[in-house]
Amino acid sequence: MKKSDPSKFKISCSIFFGSISVKAARTRAAFTLIEVILVVVISLIMLGVSLPYFAHAYKGTKLRIAARTITRMTRYARSMAIMRETTMTVVLNEETMEIYLGGATQTSTNAADGELDQDVLKRLGYVEGDSSGEDTGVEKEIHRFLPENIQVADFEKDWAEDEEQYENLDLVRYYPDGQSDWFILELEDPRGMGVKLENDPISGKIRSEFMQ
Repeated sequence: MKKSDPSKFKISCSIFFGSISVKAARTRAAFTLIEVILVVVISLIMLGVSLPYFAHAYKGTKLRIAARTITRMTRYARSMAIMRETTMTVVLNEETMEIYLGGATQTSTNAADGELDQDVLKRLGYVEGDSSGEDTGVEKEIHRFLPENIQVADFEKDWAEDEEQYENLDLVRYYPDGQSDWFILELEDPRGMGVKLENDPISGKIRSEFMQ
């Protein structure tokens, strides 16, 4: 009877058990159908919970941009008023939703005879002719447009008599001592969401509050 070679037996055993370990490793690396379904269900639940939050945040994005633009504009106007030691004015056009700031326009004179320029007299109403309703006497140094579909719902301030003539224009003045006109400005979007901005006339800081 022919004896079997022990070395060949060891090699065959190692190959056999090695193949079993490889198959076991492959089996452990794979996902079962139940595990895949469970991951999908958990993902859908998390998406359903977070979706309203992101939708709400996106809905108020334009209002946040508008509030931030106005806040930065007024902050810059206050800084320039203190630094230049002159009154700076922020103007918001409710029709175009353009906001700009600047100091008072310089009154020009006719170099030939030293008299006031006729264009200036027309704007002031002393000479007959077309006068722009948007001419507030403010030099437009910096201007921005607020996001589309944002409109002014309400604007309140202590109006000066010379400002009542400006239709659809909201003016806020910043003075060299750091103080400003008090105002409340409410903006809204087509969905009815709004933001209210109110400034502190002493410090010039603006407090914003979102409204449903």
